[in-house]
Amino acid sequence: MDKPKIIAYSDNICPFCYVGAKRIEKLKQEVDFDIEWRAFEIHPDTPKDGVAINDYFRGYNMDAAKNYLESFGKDVEMKMSNVTLANSHRSLMANEFANKHNKQDEFLMAIFKAYFEDGKNIGSMEVVLKIGESIGLDKEKLKVYLESEEAEQAIEASSNEARELGITGVPTFIIGDKMIVGAQSYKVLKESITK
Repeated sequence: MDKPKIIAYSDNICPFCYVGAKRIEKLKQEVDFDIEWRAFEIHPDTPKDGVAINDYFRGYNMDAAKNYLESFGKDVEMKMSNVTLANSHRSLMANEFANKHNKQDEFLMAIFKAYFEDGKNIGSMEVVLKIGESIGLDKEKLKVYLESEEAEQAIEASSNEARELGITGVPTFIIGDKMIVGAQSYKVLKESITK
């Protein structure tokens, strides 16, 4: 019997995507399945250098949001130290490159950790290249890819595909013919995959 395959639409600046990815990593220790992460950019209007989270989300209590997210992701030790909303475009292109080199899961977890836990600006070319290199990607080839039209087209195609499927938020997991929206509990993810 073929292994179940999950398609997950995600953005590297989405904390719920990080929680979902951590739960998926944990689940892989129990269940055999494949997952492909696809880009769906949620804040493409973010300046290239990023913007202070408190400025972008004016009127929101960001301390309360941080506490909620850490509590929500307590089962996977979610930690949030970022104070900047990064522009995720470049890091999403790097996800595509990592996927082509069978390193997507490693890259995704490294980019999430760098952003949410270490407070790095994952919109920065230097940061993205360093993270890629740290998980064994060729730094020069990654840089060439990030500057290519191919990379731009991959992100555009993925986001368009998500919209055509009616996806409006991330994470969205497609498991078989079922679409699951949001960072679901470990139990829900496990039941959906094993069914």
